[in-house]
Amino acid sequence: MSKEYRVIIVEDDPFACDLMDLLLARDWRTHVVAELGIGTEVELKKILTGPAHHIDVVLIDTETPMDPRWPGRAAQIVLSAQPAPAVLYTCTRPEAGMLEHLPHAARGGFVVKHEILYALASAVCAAGSGEWVLTPSVLNMENRAGIPVKTRLMSSNSPAARFTRREKDILRLGILLNLSQRDIADELIVSQDFVSEIMGQLYEKLGLHAILSGATPLEDYFSDESILEHCHSILNQVTKIETGKTQHKAPWMATLAFHLLTAPKIDGE
Repeated sequence: MSKEYRVIIVEDDPFACDLMDLLLARDWRTHVVAELGIGTEVELKKILTGPAHHIDVVLIDTETPMDPRWPGRAAQIVLSAQPAPAVLYTCTRPEAGMLEHLPHAARGGFVVKHEILYALASAVCAAGSGEWVLTPSVLNMENRAGIPVKTRLMSSNSPAARFTRREKDILRLGILLNLSQRDIADELIVSQDFVSEIMGQLYEKLGLHAILSGATPLEDYFSDESILEHCHSILNQVTKIETGKTQHKAPWMATLAFHLLTAPKIDGE
C-alpha cells in the first residue's frame, strides 16, 4: 500500500477549493491538512514549520488577480521549509511563460484544472514522489528544453463529454459525494428507480460492469501498483462466490467506480 501524501491547498476560489478538497479526501492516498487563501503567509509558515505536520505537497493556484505576486511568495515560503514539500501549481487558463515568474526550484508540476479534473489525487501523488507533473496544454506552451526528463504528462481519463447532464448530476452526488440512491433521489426530486438506472449507465461507461463480469481485468484500467492492489482488495469484497453464484454489493461498487472515475490518463513518461 502506498504512503499517505499530506497536502496543503492554497486557493482563492472557494468552489475550486471545495472540489479539490473533496477529490483528495475521497482518495485513500491523500490527506488535506489545511486550505488557505491569498495573503496567508503567517498561517502557511506555521503549518510548514509545526512539529506535528509533515507536508508532502502544496497546491498553489497561480491566478490571483487581487494579488498577482502571491503565488510566488507562497512558493518561496514552501521552499524555505525543511524538508521542502513539492509544489503543484494550478490554473484555469494557461498562458505562455506562466512559469517564468515563479521560483524555478519549486517547479514540482503545473496542471490545468479542467484537464486534470478528477485525477487530481494521482497528480498530487506523482508530484509528492518527486516527478514533475504537467497537463497537455502546459507542455505545449512551455519551453521543452527546460522540462526535466522525468516528467509525468497526466490528464483526466473521464472528460465531461462522456456523460449526459443528468449523468453528471448523479455522478457528483453518487460517486464523488457517495450519497445513497435515496438521498440522490430526494436531492434531484426524481424516483429512486431512475437514480438506479442512471447509476447503472455510469457503471457501464466507467467499465465497472466489464470488470465485475470478468471480461476486462483491472490491469486494463490501472497501471499504478498501489491502485491495483487497492482495487483488487475492493473487488474481492465486491464479489464473493456462494454456491456458484456471484453477488455484488452496491457500496463497494460505488467505491470501485470512484477509482475508475479518478484514474488518470498518462500520455507519456
